[in-house]
Amino acid sequence: MAVVSDRHEAVPPQATADLLRGLFRLSKIFVYQHYYGWGMAWLLLPPQLRERPGTIAAMLLFLVGSMGIVTCTCAADDLVGFRNGSDARNYTSGETRRSIRGKPLLSGAVTERQAAVFVAAAAVLALLAGAGAFWALDWQAPVWSYLLYGGGMLASVQYSAGLRLSYYPGGGEMLLCMGTAAGLLAPYTAVRQDWSPEAVLVALLLGLWLVMVSSYSNVNDAAGDRTVGRRTLAATTAPVVFKSAMAAFFLLSTTLLCALAFTTRLPWWTVLTMLPALGLHLAQLREGPLRERWLTARKLGLFAYDAGFLGLLIPVLTIL
Repeated sequence: MAVVSDRHEAVPPQATADLLRGLFRLSKIFVYQHYYGWGMAWLLLPPQLRERPGTIAAMLLFLVGSMGIVTCTCAADDLVGFRNGSDARNYTSGETRRSIRGKPLLSGAVTERQAAVFVAAAAVLALLAGAGAFWALDWQAPVWSYLLYGGGMLASVQYSAGLRLSYYPGGGEMLLCMGTAAGLLAPYTAVRQDWSPEAVLVALLLGLWLVMVSSYSNVNDAAGDRTVGRRTLAATTAPVVFKSAMAAFFLLSTTLLCALAFTTRLPWWTVLTMLPALGLHLAQLREGPLRERWLTARKLGLFAYDAGFLGLLIPVLTIL
């Protein structure tokens, strides 16, 4: 008669550490640009509202919720990309091979099942944190605040999974811009119980600046995206079309910036503090549409995003 041991083999500490590192990379929560909207929401709030009971707790919970949404969206995107083979093609073949360290499913650091559980856990965290934030405000937020948070979360997780909105021309760009804008406007309107022109314009700028990063990545990944039916602008249109779209994004960004400086409470010299970001976006157009160095242009877009956030800090602080 066989003897069955009730002892389970212990998981080596190194394996646990590797899994945690893999999940951390899968979450993309270390991409701090995702939280610029939350930071601007806090800075744009009137000082007296920041001191109101419940505000700090609510804002911290909104931050946790944002981290949950980012994790759920990015991890689901990697899971879908792993399953359909697009990530393997984009990262390990072609002329612009990239390190797979940032893709833990490809590197084997995380299994498909672990990633799926991680996505579900992140979604639950985002829901609970959002509910906690509104509870901290005694459920006194306007209806549109709930819609912005809930709708932003629901739409974001459909980026690659579910409705796969990024698989339709313009869907990824619209979702990225609106989702980023909602990350600012949901907590801002929930606490302030109203909106303001400067908050809306800043939210749209942050969303558009993120689009001005992803659109360049999409050109680099166009071949792999076509193989799995991901119909991004770069994958479905002629170069003259998506290059024109990039120029249009820059012009729209400049227009929104001028509206922010000359039609809201922010001072006119906001355009001066934003010159570094404008210069970097011009350099991005040079490296991308003109020289077709797409990954270099993508990096410049991230630098411009940082410069834009820093360029808004001083003007925003002067209106408090």
